[in-house]
Amino acid sequence: MPLLTRSMSLRSIDKTALQHRPGTTLDLNFRGKFFAVSFISRHGESNGMPDTITSDFITENFPTLSEMTYLNNASTGIPPSRTVEAMKGYLDGRLRVEGKFEDTLRALELLREELALLLGGRRENYALTTSTSDGLNMAAHGIDYPEGSNIVICDLEFPANYIPWQNASRWYDVELRVVRSENGAATPEQFMDMIDENTRVVAVSLVQFASGYRTDVKQLARAVHDVGGILVVDIIQAAGWADFNLAQLDVDFAAAQAAKWMIGPIGAGFIYVSDRTLEVMKPRFTSWWGVENVMEFGYAERKLLKDARKFHVGSLALVAHVGLLESVRLLLEIPNRTRERTAMAVADYLRKRLSEMDIEYYDFGPKYNSAIVSCVPRDMDTLLNTLAEHNIYCSVRNGRLRVSPHFYNTTEDIDRLVAALE
Repeated sequence: MPLLTRSMSLRSIDKTALQHRPGTTLDLNFRGKFFAVSFISRHGESNGMPDTITSDFITENFPTLSEMTYLNNASTGIPPSRTVEAMKGYLDGRLRVEGKFEDTLRALELLREELALLLGGRRENYALTTSTSDGLNMAAHGIDYPEGSNIVICDLEFPANYIPWQNASRWYDVELRVVRSENGAATPEQFMDMIDENTRVVAVSLVQFASGYRTDVKQLARAVHDVGGILVVDIIQAAGWADFNLAQLDVDFAAAQAAKWMIGPIGAGFIYVSDRTLEVMKPRFTSWWGVENVMEFGYAERKLLKDARKFHVGSLALVAHVGLLESVRLLLEIPNRTRERTAMAVADYLRKRLSEMDIEYYDFGPKYNSAIVSCVPRDMDTLLNTLAEHNIYCSVRNGRLRVSPHFYNTTEDIDRLVAALE
């Protein structure tokens, strides 16, 4: 595999260089800045990767965490220093007119490759967007709705995953069915009660943003596919901390963006489209990014790309995706199972401490709990301000305190939070 030198550009790399090879490293010359891209040998992990996360690793990559207790990753994660530096390097390149557009396209291909390593599937299953909402709208308007079709969602969803379906219901005259949750959960069995032979799409979050309920997507996929429907999953509250593989879960379409658990910048989103769904879902909107021969600008009859990039419309927030590439690379340095185990250990420790304090919280059991803990301490009206005075950051959703530790948090962070709650 060729390595770039300072006299080479990404344009000189042939396509075989973008097929990841375990244990190899590619020095990426991007707008005058050089980044080493290490390819990972297996889904989410590589030989010799540590099963523990050291304090030195956290201090080196997240230096500001020493100044606060940050437990608000379900709102926005803390980007690593390398992500910020990559974005600065990109903007500095723009100032100095360094690099070429072809370099940018190659970097985006590398990002799609690494998203596949992180979340499952192949590079061809991924396309880049601006947000989760952007991606979910692509799905809502890319599906054919025969007469009598219905869409099934639940009432726990963040607006990004119900407003597009409300709009599609009105636009295409489709029945919208809403599963009513109970105590923060909408179970697969409740969805199944709503699914019938006319169900065209079921849309759900892998992890619910407010309650933290973790959906058994694999079970739901079987029910949806049995009636010929499409399963659309919002993964924004799972990607980055949870150990899952979209292809193995039989997800048809997934969407997310980088600013939460993927510890990236706002404005860098992506979609996953399964091989099966690529054959049946058609983009309602497209433009020059979604067709073959993107660098040909003259008038011609243009053909859509055959992979997920056919859903691309306009130009991306390129500086944000440059940052996301670095964030994904850092995530891939830690096995998926280690990131999940670490985040869940801290969340479960919080559940234990809440039980000791007799503070009510959602407990869905080991299979359905997530790294999001929703609880109801006293003095909710003033609680966030009180916590901020102690440099402790959480959020309130649906009248409940939402605590969301990531792989860089520790039980000591929870102890500081608990002391402030007492």
